Amino acid sequence: MQVFLLILFGFIAGIFGGMGMGGGTVLVPLLSFLDLPQKTIQAINLIGFLPMCCVALVFHAKNKLLKPVGIGWLIVPALALAVVGALVADSASNDVLRYCFAAFLLTVGVWQLIVAIKFAIAQKKQSRFDDNDTKRQ
Repeated sequence: MQVFLLILFGFIAGIFGGMGMGGGTVLVPLLSFLDLPQKTIQAINLIGFLPMCCVALVFHAKNKLLKPVGIGWLIVPALALAVVGALVADSASNDVLRYCFAAFLLTVGVWQLIVAIKFAIAQKKQSRFDDNDTKRQ
């Protein structure tokens, strides 16, 4: 049964990873249902991320969606802080990592909800403006 769930979870994470939304955001919570230690879950996620990002990168490059200008400003600090994050994760307990990831997901979820609400309000205002403009003509 666990093998079936791993295949299913990989499929779901691959879909989200291919869309550029971060398969790990889905994979990590799904793997937690298997009662694995958080550090093992993170290691599985990192290993699974490599092929997912390579495939997604090829497709995004093929569709000319990559903008490499200034990418060094993102890569250099990300690599440096990835080392720091790995050292911190190595010294932290599984429970601390689990709670930190949960807090991160909640924060991102609330932020995305706020952004979506603001967008919906702006669309509604624009729609009213367009309706009023059409009536005047």
